[in-house]
Amino acid sequence: MAEERSEGDKDAGDTAALFGKVPSYKFKRPNAVFRNFITQDGSSGYPAEANRYHLYISYGCPWACRCLAVRNIKGLQDVIGVTVVKPVFERTRPDLDEHMGWAFATFENEEPRASPDPINNAKFIRDLYEISDLENSKKGRYSVPVLWDIKSNTIVNNESSEIIRIFNSEFNHLARNPDLNLYPVELQASIDEVNSWVYDDINNGVYKVAFSTTQEDYDRKAC
Repeated sequence: MAEERSEGDKDAGDTAALFGKVPSYKFKRPNAVFRNFITQDGSSGYPAEANRYHLYISYGCPWACRCLAVRNIKGLQDVIGVTVVKPVFERTRPDLDEHMGWAFATFENEEPRASPDPINNAKFIRDLYEISDLENSKKGRYSVPVLWDIKSNTIVNNESSEIIRIFNSEFNHLARNPDLNLYPVELQASIDEVNSWVYDDINNGVYKVAFSTTQEDYDRKAC
């Protein structure tokens, strides 16, 4: 469950828009921008409260899906809401730039299991980044997952490894399964060891293969 890595979570559409196709391009995962922590005692400035936070995900993103999994396993369905974006990237600012990224459904049942944004009425995940931090949003890093604070109207965290830790430990007073610890002390070394290769070879491996710009790069990364 835990990870020592600090790389941020990036989706394929955002990365393609940022870097395009360049010779021998080596995929490098940028750092996440929003790294605030929610705490049960509120000492972080973000107290763990029911119906204050909202999770935005895509089923096509492994980083986002593990956040959804931990939320559901811990029994936080009535505490933290979830909205799923559409599965296909769309132009987010066709009159401004070439960026393509995650889009919300414009009406219910437009896409299976995708929904409009019920919190901000945003059209794209990009909108949430621009609401939260317009300056950093210019870098084009509009990734999922996004953990949103409804009260302060901003992104709290967009680093999945930290979001799952928050869900595991900080909402126990509100969780259906408060005694379930997905990162017990006696198993932490084993969990970290598994994560070290799952991260690079599986979760991140998908992106390294997808953004290969030569057949040689593809063959090497796919093995």
